[in-house]
Amino acid sequence: MKYYIAIDAGTSVIKTVIFNTNFKQINSYSIKNPVLTDKFGKSEIEMEKFWFLTAKCIKLLIKKSKIQSQSIAGLGITGNMVGFWSISNKNKPVRNAILWNDTRSRKIFTNQNIFDQIYKITGSIVQYGCTIPILKWMTKFEKENLKKIKYILTCKDWLRFKLTGNINNDETEVSVYPGDIKNRRLSIKIFKIFKLNTKYFKLFPEIKKSTELGGYVTKSASKLTKLKEGTPVIIGCGDVIASTLGAGGINHNKKISIIGTTCHNIIVKSNPKISKDNSGLFFASLNNTWLETKINVAGTTNFDWVINNFYKKSKNYFDKIKIINNFENKYLKNNYNENSLIFLPYLNYGGSISPFVNLNSKAEIFGILPHHNNFDIMTSCYEGLALSIKDCYGNKINKKDNLYLAGGASKSKILPQIISNALNVKVKILTNSELGALGISFLIDSYVNKTNLKNLINTHQKIGHIYTPNKKHSKYLNNKYQKYKKLRESLENIW
Repeated sequence: MKYYIAIDAGTSVIKTVIFNTNFKQINSYSIKNPVLTDKFGKSEIEMEKFWFLTAKCIKLLIKKSKIQSQSIAGLGITGNMVGFWSISNKNKPVRNAILWNDTRSRKIFTNQNIFDQIYKITGSIVQYGCTIPILKWMTKFEKENLKKIKYILTCKDWLRFKLTGNINNDETEVSVYPGDIKNRRLSIKIFKIFKLNTKYFKLFPEIKKSTELGGYVTKSASKLTKLKEGTPVIIGCGDVIASTLGAGGINHNKKISIIGTTCHNIIVKSNPKISKDNSGLFFASLNNTWLETKINVAGTTNFDWVINNFYKKSKNYFDKIKIINNFENKYLKNNYNENSLIFLPYLNYGGSISPFVNLNSKAEIFGILPHHNNFDIMTSCYEGLALSIKDCYGNKINKKDNLYLAGGASKSKILPQIISNALNVKVKILTNSELGALGISFLIDSYVNKTNLKNLINTHQKIGHIYTPNKKHSKYLNNKYQKYKKLRESLENIW
């Protein structure tokens, strides 16, 4: 039996997962990684430490799985996207990696026109932790460090370099540097908009396909990881793309919502046609597809906040799962009672990037009266998340569509049904787990066995329960959505 190892290097957690060649998950192992932050918007990682933790994670996974290293047919990496991972002529980190959620470059971008110009080329709003904005920031504040840089990498590319000694990047990350979304490469036009010297082009590595060979495990990496020297390592892709592939996102017009801490609402597109709403992100994906992605920055964090603030007197206060279960059981008994409260689920410090951009947006609970209690608040929270998903898809989803739902929140007893009612579509639950790692395992197989990626993904997509809209509740939520949208539009100028 042969196996694949997928590395999913998140912002604060590194996870390694091993699959057999039938894509059955055999085992996993994860390690927390400290992120260095401060009140000025810093978000950084010590690069060498990050590599050693990843190597340890691989080693312990192999040990835990009791699998011989020679049985591992291939390895691939996905990771937190963009940011700024720089190395010198001596192949050493120039400084700590700057992560995707670092906001220090914000102080140098005050011209909204720049953002509008970039959106027309990329279909993505400019995030301050993207690679090109950070490069611009480096030219202002870290000129000496900039002089030392030989290559600018991203998270997965750094780890692949440590495993193989080779340096490359892939199309999925280049598209959100930001780069030329249509041609999947760096853009001279974007450099000019940012007033960056094109000499910096040489700092970016060669672009390869995500399914191509990225190199082989070196002797030194073998000692640290217990991988067999010479094990092939594929190029891989960014985490949003990997998770979407793991969720079956390879066919044109497929709609997928992945709900965890954040909520990604994705439409797979067979062309790079950019929408005109100036919100969200647009990614190059595999098999000549693109992902139009509207992100609710706050997903299940809204539920956590409600529990922390309105369930303090509950005897189960320290058991959030039990509180959620009790709430959902009560909700089912009440048979979807109507609720007058409106909850805007923008509960984070970074504001909203979809379906509207407002970095000052805030969560709201509207319509509170003396009789309202924690049950009412939690109900409005569930409805608010569902309505925010409806808001993200807008008129790009209709009753003829299916919405595929994944992530931790998809396991809820009631949320998928509420979403089905709110959007008036069938909701199909994806039962595949560890979506990012699974997506990478598909890419490994495509390289190792020369399999057709589209057929592979479609064959191994697993569907669980299917929810159909409840007409009465759909009517109620549609009426509520009109109020929801008016409320958030009325607040945009005063946030």
